[in-house]
Amino acid sequence: MKKIVVDTNALLRFFLNDLPQQKKAVEALLLRAKQAKVKLLIAQITIFELCFVLDKYYHFKKEEIVERLKVLISTDYLYVESREIFLSALILYAISTNSFVDCFLVTTAQEEKAELFSFDRKLDRFKN
Repeated sequence: MKKIVVDTNALLRFFLNDLPQQKKAVEALLLRAKQAKVKLLIAQITIFELCFVLDKYYHFKKEEIVERLKVLISTDYLYVESREIFLSALILYAISTNSFVDCFLVTTAQEEKAELFSFDRKLDRFKN
């Protein structure tokens, strides 16, 4: 089966529908993945970039970012790198003032049963 790594820009077109032709192309690709005709890979960096761009450039509310990322990450016909860690990080991100990256690091440390090393005081409460 053909594998395709999906770029952040393509997912943004899908979320924003600011370029309808590009959104249609992404929808067609997602349909092919749902039908198991292609394998779509979503890299960690893509999730982080989506969060950053939706927040800083498009000024989405945190709740909306969390919901959109949750839907994307939970889609079972997509192959999302570190899916379970991302889902846990989204829960923490939704209820905390920490950045999404910090929430991912905290969740990764918890998942790995590892200590978190940071000089960031906002992360002190998550340290062992």
